[in-house]
Amino acid sequence: MAEFKVGDTVQITGATMTGNVGTVTSFDEKRGKYLVLISAVTQNYFTADELKLFKA
Repeated sequence: MAEFKVGDTVQITGATMTGNVGTVTSFDEKRGKYLVLISAVTQNYFTADELKLFKA
């Protein structure tokens, strides 16, 4: 089951791109990873344990 939903604002806590904030754009059920849009040209896949909800 997905822990985050499309449109959630998340902060990256994993080794790659730590501290960046982005928006969940999709969830790949097969791989168990979230696609996070970080900027207009940067996106990457992360597992749930590499993300946390961002609260401003």
